Amino acid sequence: MSRHDQRHRFRSRPAVIALIGWWSAVVLAVLGWFLLDASLRAGDHLRMQQAGIWLIGFAALGSVVGWGASVGSIIRDTGRVRAGAICLMLLPVLGLAFGWIAVSSTVLSPTDPVTALWLVLSLLLLGVATLLISLPEHLGTH
Repeated sequence: MSRHDQRHRFRSRPAVIALIGWWSAVVLAVLGWFLLDASLRAGDHLRMQQAGIWLIGFAALGSVVGWGASVGSIIRDTGRVRAGAICLMLLPVLGLAFGWIAVSSTVLSPTDPVTALWLVLSLLLLGVATLLISLPEHLGTH
């Protein structure tokens, strides 16, 4: 690929795959959560429960694909696309940190808003990464 073609192609395929992986993980996890919740409220609905579990599993797969593609984007891309990929890489780190806080917090103070704070920060990171990666290249330049 010539230098002229590379300048017009400002985001690599891993960056786009990372966004698709992370956003599909979010959507599938929410759908799976709602199905599991509905199956518990409705009684013994094994099919709904199985579908919810499968959706949660596919959400985990989407996050793994997103994480791997984020690594590829950090290696290949530059500038704000790399910054967006770094934001995506922080999502699992944030999840692990808040998981550790949640385990210790529920023992000491079960009413802490740890889950809500984790969701807000995760969606903020995902939104910033999406904007950094997906917006056109000419925005923010002379």
